[in-house]
Amino acid sequence: MKQDIIAPALNKIRAKKLQAQAEFDRLMAPVYADEKYQEINKQYVRLVIENARLQASNEQANLAEQAKLEDQLAKIKAKYGITQTKPNFACKNCDDNGYKNGEMCVCLKKEISRHLLKDSGFEKLEDFDSSTKTSGNLAPVYNKMKEWCNANSAKNLIYFAGATGVGKTHLMQCMANEFIEQGRMVKIVTAFKMNQDFRDFSKSFDEDLLNKYIECEVLFVDDLGTEPLYRNVTIEYLYLVINERKMKKLKTIITSNLDLSDIRDRYDERIFSRIADRQTSINLLLTGDDKRLNLKK
Repeated sequence: MKQDIIAPALNKIRAKKLQAQAEFDRLMAPVYADEKYQEINKQYVRLVIENARLQASNEQANLAEQAKLEDQLAKIKAKYGITQTKPNFACKNCDDNGYKNGEMCVCLKKEISRHLLKDSGFEKLEDFDSSTKTSGNLAPVYNKMKEWCNANSAKNLIYFAGATGVGKTHLMQCMANEFIEQGRMVKIVTAFKMNQDFRDFSKSFDEDLLNKYIECEVLFVDDLGTEPLYRNVTIEYLYLVINERKMKKLKTIITSNLDLSDIRDRYDERIFSRIADRQTSINLLLTGDDKRLNLKK
């Protein structure tokens, strides 16, 4: 993933760390000024370093003395009414570092997804719990899709079809929010914007233009069928993205006004077969003013 995407998200995480550390330092100011605390803390730091050296050499460390000094430091802190042992980091998993054991932390993935959301054309996402309460006859599909978001299903492509206004995009926004809260790397894009990137790739061959669609953990494509068809571009790269994601078993969610027969007519048999594949895809048709669900399996 490009650094210009990771950097702003990581900066937000690190800003939280600095704020938590500053608040902890303000809280600890009277303790740090205590001469007895200063003296014992110096002994403690020296002993921690020495014990680390001994353990690295497979020699016996003086852990009992280390624990004794820790207890003395805790008692001095308690005298000032402080029981907190470290800054109150927003992420307890990585202490607001963004990475843990060399791997990207869930908190950083969430921030990256929120950063990508700004470029998606969607101002906000929706919440399953609040949306289900007001979804009326669509409640069953909201519940089904929430289950799918939290399950390891072999069916990794969902195709929502239906006329404008039946609730496809709203449902997609709920699903995107669910995945982001799980710490999954999510990308949301309109079919028009993705198609523009396809055309730019055909001219520049900048692999990042395609990789961001192929490699993200969850891809949402809104309004497939509204984009212009560019010769030797749209169909070829749309198939590439869908097929690669199928092979990698990555989740893809597509909304469209087109039913499956329209997909075959507008694009080609290859794209139709990947979307309609009963083994790896779910096709949902939202119909009518009451948003009743017809499920095609």
